[in-house]
Amino acid sequence: MMKNILMVILLITTYCSTRAQEKKPVSYITNNALIGVWQKGSKIVGSGIDQHFVFSKDGRFILNLYSEGDDARSLIRLKGKYRLVKDELYLTILSKVFVEGELEIGSEAITSSLLQFGTNSKIREVKVPNPKEISDPCYITVISRTNIKLNNQVYYKIK
Repeated sequence: MMKNILMVILLITTYCSTRAQEKKPVSYITNNALIGVWQKGSKIVGSGIDQHFVFSKDGRFILNLYSEGDDARSLIRLKGKYRLVKDELYLTILSKVFVEGELEIGSEAITSSLLQFGTNSKIREVKVPNPKEISDPCYITVISRTNIKLNNQVYYKIK
């Protein structure tokens, strides 16, 4: 009787130990699933989209940093290349897009912002000399096929 109890305890211990060592499958986003437009914080587009990434098939990305309420932000866009390795997204910035010009008080008919760039403002793209891949990746957590986290920021696939 005691031998049978010890044998059952040994079998249960072995089984639990084996199960504890099994790794659950990890879900990573694929390159094909990443392609598209990913908006930060909301899946609702409304009258304009907020900060968002556009990932292309050719390994390039555009990060639009503006939102409807950021009329006075001068750095509005980053362009570059991306590389996806499991849950790590590596970025290389190739160019930065700026708005240059005088600020003025926003017109209620045009914007909801207090400040906006004046009518003589210009958009200028500046190439990054000797672009290098950023050594620290963004970590992607898949929430669903249309919802991911990049580091701690939630993004929704809208296109």
